[in-house]
Amino acid sequence: MLRILKIIVMISAGMCCFGSLHAQAGKDKQPVKEKPAIRVLARATADRILLRWAVTTPAAWKFTNGYGFEITRFTIMRDGKTLPVVTRKVLNATPIKPAPLERWEQIVQHDSYAAVIAQALYGKDFEVSGKTDKSIASMISQTNEITQRYAMSLYAADNSFAAAKMAGWAWEDTTAVQNEKYLYRIRTLGPVTTMRVDSSGALIGLKDYQPLPVPAVPAFISGNKSVLLSWRQQIVSSDYTSWYVEKSADNGLNYTKTTGLPVTNINQKDNKASTTWLTDSLKDNNTTYLYRLRGVTPFGETGPPSLPVKVKGQELLEYVPHIRRNEIDEKGGMTMTWEFDQQGNDKIKGFALNQAEKEAGPYKVVMENIPADSRELKYDKLFPTNYFTITAVAKEGKSSLSFPVLVQPVDSTPPAAPVGVQAVIDSAGKVTITWERNKETDMLGYKVFRAHVGGHEMSPITDTVIFANSFKDSVVIKSLNSKVYYAVTAFDKRYNQSAFSQVITVKKPDVVPPSSPVFAAYKVIDNSVKLNWIASQDDDVAAHVLYRRNMADSGVRWQELKVLGIKADYYQDIAVEPGRSYSYIIIARDSSGLESTAVKPLLVSIPPKPEAAKVKSFNATVYRDKFYLEIFWKDNLDIAAVQEYQLYKAPVGTPISLWKVMKAGSRQTVDEELVVNTEYQYGIRAVMKDGTIGQLTTIRVSY
Repeated sequence: MLRILKIIVMISAGMCCFGSLHAQAGKDKQPVKEKPAIRVLARATADRILLRWAVTTPAAWKFTNGYGFEITRFTIMRDGKTLPVVTRKVLNATPIKPAPLERWEQIVQHDSYAAVIAQALYGKDFEVSGKTDKSIASMISQTNEITQRYAMSLYAADNSFAAAKMAGWAWEDTTAVQNEKYLYRIRTLGPVTTMRVDSSGALIGLKDYQPLPVPAVPAFISGNKSVLLSWRQQIVSSDYTSWYVEKSADNGLNYTKTTGLPVTNINQKDNKASTTWLTDSLKDNNTTYLYRLRGVTPFGETGPPSLPVKVKGQELLEYVPHIRRNEIDEKGGMTMTWEFDQQGNDKIKGFALNQAEKEAGPYKVVMENIPADSRELKYDKLFPTNYFTITAVAKEGKSSLSFPVLVQPVDSTPPAAPVGVQAVIDSAGKVTITWERNKETDMLGYKVFRAHVGGHEMSPITDTVIFANSFKDSVVIKSLNSKVYYAVTAFDKRYNQSAFSQVITVKKPDVVPPSSPVFAAYKVIDNSVKLNWIASQDDDVAAHVLYRRNMADSGVRWQELKVLGIKADYYQDIAVEPGRSYSYIIIARDSSGLESTAVKPLLVSIPPKPEAAKVKSFNATVYRDKFYLEIFWKDNLDIAAVQEYQLYKAPVGTPISLWKVMKAGSRQTVDEELVVNTEYQYGIRAVMKDGTIGQLTTIRVSY
């Protein structure tokens, strides 16, 4: 066992350099209080089904290691068709548990991951630490030894399928048949009174076999006799949980692994793509190296390599310029000074000045071939807002770049007032204002102003500066004033505001539809609908028109139900049917024939007669020796009229809730999620295609 502990320390040190802890159960987001559950992965090969599972918490890991697991296989499909009767088979004759310690002695001789799992399961002590702050012990909690055993063992199981089988966390189904598809359910055999661990499963068949994908080419950044490689987990492939990076110095004739252990990303969360990084050293900066990526699955399979990427080291300029000061003279020109270590003068060709209007760029080289011993320059082609950087141009290798600095010349001159202002108004009061763009190069945008009375002070109708040379406004047509007035001002990038443009006058149209009546309340009384609304108060209203639509007739247009007087605010619709839903709208019509806009339709549902859809017979039979019960029912309903059956379930004494939804024509189902010595209440009701919901029929069953 001392040898096993040494192997663990060796793996930990390797992971400190290039990897990060990864476990199957850690793929899902872990809340502070994770609910104990099983997570399952399945993969089909040419002749067998591979299963890998893990529990989600350290406490559940320790609990299930003691009691083991059971795998039940349900045959769901055969020859591409769903079986009318699902067959059930327990694949393991005895609980699937970690192998005894003596059986690990042989596998640990050649499988380092098996050594990690054996130490986690049977070692007296399990403290993984290194001599650096980057040890694996700094990546996982030091406060709980069980957590360390749990995390390390699941990481090892992800990289050795044989070791996972020895630990009781993997299974090979060699009895699977090519033309069948199965649902595998994995559950713990531990008592639920001690700890409840939710079971899980996977649906798969041999025909689901897919070859492992080829990863995408990794990205890289060259350095001085080094390279930084990176790839994004989910983008490269979601089939792999860890990676080998292979390197060739002879143009691809021979590849060697850059690390002894696979690289794993500790920051992988929620199935989201996260970047994995690996730094490798190069012998020199002259040799061209090839790097490629191979993925490792949770079943211990190594996939095909990616296409190679060519990498060559490059010498970096260790001296960096720093801009220290800039001054703007009265003519708007700039004088800039910077610092650069004199020892770097012989390593550069000179300097270059780069300019952009935004800090993020893009930057454009505006001055080149600045002498290497210069530390000051003058430049006068400035924007209203400028960002500058200085590049030290290296004679060999990569050049260095200063941080950007902001330069803003003084500007107090406002732009010219906008010209060519025009406005168009439609019958709904929508106004479109347009004007010509200003010619100034430092333009930021415009503001639009409005007044309802000629000669009064203009008020801004835009909270912020707008960048387009148009604006849409909305005015009330029905008001005392018949005109509206607009003007526009311009702003430059220093927020200098121009004078007002010429004020334009817009005349409102004199044809206005009446205001809309609004439903105030409704009530369903004895299979009739009583509607109340607030009538339109416009002076020229001639009538109110009520429309109705049967929601079951999706292709039917609104039907005029009744034309009512100008003061009418009530109507009772008696031509409705039980179990139907109706939508109502009401509009006002004026003496010119103009109609108001219909407001949001009012939806009214007439209660159905539930006794017409009642299930007549509802019973259950308990099969305690087979750990399930069968529920069956009968009714006299027309199968063509039934939409579905809703089944409910709850332990007696707790609120009953929806459990299953069965298709029309179903007559039975089974329940395998049961707790011994518990009395359950089951319920069923039919839902008809016409919307009728039957009465709930219930029974009690003791298990």
